[in-house]
Amino acid sequence: MIRNVVAAVLLVAAAPAWASAASLFHDGRFTEAATAGRAENTAASLILAGRATLIVASFETIDRDQAKAQVDAADHDFDAALALAPTSEEAALMKATAVGYRGKLSKSPGLAKETRARMEAVLAKDPNYGLAWSSLAGWHAGAVVALGKFLAGTVLGASSKVALADFETGLAKDPRNPVQYAFYGLTLLDLGTDNGARATQLLRTLATLPARDAYEGLLKRETAQVVPLLTAGDVKGAQTMARRLLPFGKLA
Repeated sequence: MIRNVVAAVLLVAAAPAWASAASLFHDGRFTEAATAGRAENTAASLILAGRATLIVASFETIDRDQAKAQVDAADHDFDAALALAPTSEEAALMKATAVGYRGKLSKSPGLAKETRARMEAVLAKDPNYGLAWSSLAGWHAGAVVALGKFLAGTVLGASSKVALADFETGLAKDPRNPVQYAFYGLTLLDLGTDNGARATQLLRTLATLPARDAYEGLLKRETAQVVPLLTAGDVKGAQTMARRLLPFGKLA
């Protein structure tokens, strides 16, 4: 009897080690999800491994060199996923995101152009991919914020008007995706304080949507901090917070 009880205790204690990458990601154990995803070595698990690593890099890491190494690791995950599933649109979009993050951290115009080309290639294959539209919108907006409207347009062909149009297209294609509302709202504030009204609307809508996994829950909790500032009319304060909540906003 005692032996059976001990065995049962050991079984329960060992259970987390057997958790799948998908369940670990869903529960917000992103570092563990990345390790499990690489061990499982399927296209789907490798995509999750890369996504989990990008989340840690862009929202939790405060050291720039460490963030770069994590982005490189995620990029390798997406390459491995594409090797197993060359037609995966999700893997292709996440690969584009990793390239974009590397370009952002290294301030490389070449990587920025590659990112745009990769995102547009995904949309050429699937014009109804809402998250791809929002990702391309984020590319345009990020370039404008980083370089200013003139240089962003001259050097990269980026436009804040295109960014807003693409975000709206993304929402129309996938209107129940919390990720899109979070990034659209925060990006609007990043672009300028005159976007406070639309940002408020987006972030309030986000609060009504269910979080389907820990990542979406994270975005909902983080962006919830911005709404009271907007409600109080402190758009400048909301902008400052939004910039800290966007990817790599916590880097020292």
